[in-house]
Formats: sequence, C-alpha cells, structure tokens
Amino acid sequence: MAVQTVKLAGKKFVIVAEKDYRNLKAQAAQARPARKPKRLTAQNRGDIAESRRRRNEPSIPLEIVRKRLGL
Repeated sequence: MAVQTVKLAGKKFVIVAEKDYRNLKAQAAQARPARKPKRLTAQNRGDIAESRRRRNEPSIPLEIVRKRLGL
C-alpha cells in the first residue's frame, strides 16, 4: 500500500489508493459489531419530559447572573 502525506492549512492528510481505502473501510466495518439501539429507562424518559416542559420557561441571561454573583 503506497501512502502519500500532504500538509494543507497546517493539518496533515494521507493520500491512499482507492482500492486500499475500500479494503480498509471493509475491514473496519467487519471489526466493529453492530450496535443495538439502547432502550430508554424510566429515569431518562422522565428527564426528557421535564426538559421539554422547561424549554419554554423564561431564562436569566448569564451576564445578569454574573453581576448578581459579583463575578
């Protein structure tokens, strides 16, 4: 596998042949087991519901809080 490195905008990039890239991508997909979606617990469902209810409550800007605390 021939690899070429290039530096663009201060970041280092690697250039690989397309065939090698596809092989690496396939190997990574096989090595990683499929993740099952996690079920929400009762606590998580309650937290989500509370955050939705509180979303429309008026809030105090951070600047005012800092002034009140003397920061």
